[in-house]
Amino acid sequence: MFSTKLKALAVAAATVTALPSQAATINLVADSGWTRFSIGDVGTTVARSFSFSLAANAILTIVDGFFAGEQFEVFNNAVALGATSAPVTPSKNTGMNFDKALADGQHSFGQFNLGPGTYLISMDVLARAPGAGNRLGAIRLDMAAVPVPAGGALLLSGLGIAALFRRRRR
Repeated sequence: MFSTKLKALAVAAATVTALPSQAATINLVADSGWTRFSIGDVGTTVARSFSFSLAANAILTIVDGFFAGEQFEVFNNAVALGATSAPVTPSKNTGMNFDKALADGQHSFGQFNLGPGTYLISMDVLARAPGAGNRLGAIRLDMAAVPVPAGGALLLSGLGIAALFRRRRR
């Protein structure tokens, strides 16, 4: 009985190790802040992909962290959306403060306007900062803001029409 369980465990372990390794797919949630990912060598695909569905317009932002030097080609369902900007090196270390990295102008970043639909975002590494060790980037999905001036103009025109009808009744 013990040897049967041991054989079954060995077969299961061999099956798992024989399967090709798959990248982790993360469900990206809008307006939830930065989600980190690690970066491999130039020419490799980032180990994580990101899936989400949109019912309205949104903005996808990608930035590298720590020292500038990474650049990415961004894909949706294997169709290129574009590349992030070219980094400026050397740069100061921003650590995992991705907002600071996005604002400093030295780090590679990209912003992509997306419409309603289902997305599977993946990235290839086009450039990597020199040196050993892990490198990090981050991705963020923000719902596109409703333009306030257009909403205000619509409200004012509606109030004007209501006032006109009220004046005609008198």
